[in-house]
Amino acid sequence: MNRRKAIGSILLLAGAGTAVISGFRFHQLYKTPDLRKLSEYRALIAALAETIIPETDTPGAKAAGVDAFIINMVMDCTSKKEQNKFIEGLDEVTAYTYRKYHRSFVDSSANEQQAVAAYFEKRDRPYKGIAGKVSHKLMGDSFFIILKKYTVMGYCTSQIGATRGLAYDYVPGKYIGCVTLQPGQKCWATD
Repeated sequence: MNRRKAIGSILLLAGAGTAVISGFRFHQLYKTPDLRKLSEYRALIAALAETIIPETDTPGAKAAGVDAFIINMVMDCTSKKEQNKFIEGLDEVTAYTYRKYHRSFVDSSANEQQAVAAYFEKRDRPYKGIAGKVSHKLMGDSFFIILKKYTVMGYCTSQIGATRGLAYDYVPGKYIGCVTLQPGQKCWATD
């Protein structure tokens, strides 16, 4: 009889602990985000975007002004839970970089920045199958998914990205369904 009560008490305690942790996580996701932090993290956002689309023979994300685009998209076009995840992700990048390299992400070398970005990309990889769909529906996109999505979107829609990063065709000609691509050919951007 005492064993049954002990098992019941343990299960009740475990359930209560799980409910408290879930409630805290729910509160963290749906609280009002501190959007002022985004302007404080502008240099970090620019450095992260430059890690995703670096400057090569074409301009990178910094030159295209993607950091301002990302901040505007997070502030105006992103759900509250994804805003919280993005700001939390920026805090985590800062803490992880200081813990690992003893300096900020912006002051780190290119190899260190790529290592940090690779760590967060691997960590934030979505689940596969039904679990991924349920997680996406309940929790929204993860920090690095949001960052990559807005970086690519901002770069491809910027003037520099569309004209110098992509092969810009202001007035496209006729439709040709199958075109042979040349080695090193750029993607197309049209108006």
